[in-house]
Amino acid sequence: MLSKIKPLTTELAKPVATLLGRAGVKPNHLTALGLIFGFAAAYYIVQGRIFFAAILVMISSICDLLDGALARTAGMKTDFGAYLDSVTDRYVDVLLFISLGIYGVDWVVIAAALSGALLVSYTRARAENVIPKCDVGIAERSERLLILLIGMLTGYIYEAVLVIAVLSHITAVHRVGYTYFKMREEKS
Repeated sequence: MLSKIKPLTTELAKPVATLLGRAGVKPNHLTALGLIFGFAAAYYIVQGRIFFAAILVMISSICDLLDGALARTAGMKTDFGAYLDSVTDRYVDVLLFISLGIYGVDWVVIAAALSGALLVSYTRARAENVIPKCDVGIAERSERLLILLIGMLTGYIYEAVLVIAVLSHITAVHRVGYTYFKMREEKS
């Protein structure tokens, strides 16, 4: 859902991306920085410093936004950069959910949310091998991080993780169905 506003967020991030590009920052630098902030957020979640962890999750997310904006704005898009960004996003997702489990969120709910988050990504990646685009669904990474941040900032972490679990699996199943029908359309 939030991916629909990606052109707007890219436009808003363009001035910052331009400054970073002029300073010699590369998209992969921001990707690595986002991963580092994700690791730090996970550490602080385990320590029970949820508010500080939420700030670090936001910074990690901003790095994730800016790496793509910089790549597009400065003409630095590469296949490897897109691949690295996707892999580091998965690492951050896994780190955050595991740290929330260590923090005390029920492991069954953590497993459901983590598997759902990974399946959202996987179903898109596999679908886009057989159809041009598969970005349907209501719980892409941006939405999941927003739900998690709201839960962390309001104290409703368990509920946020539960919502992520449900919406992620709905999105993954939606993508399976969407891909099936798109493939049938193409054969017709």
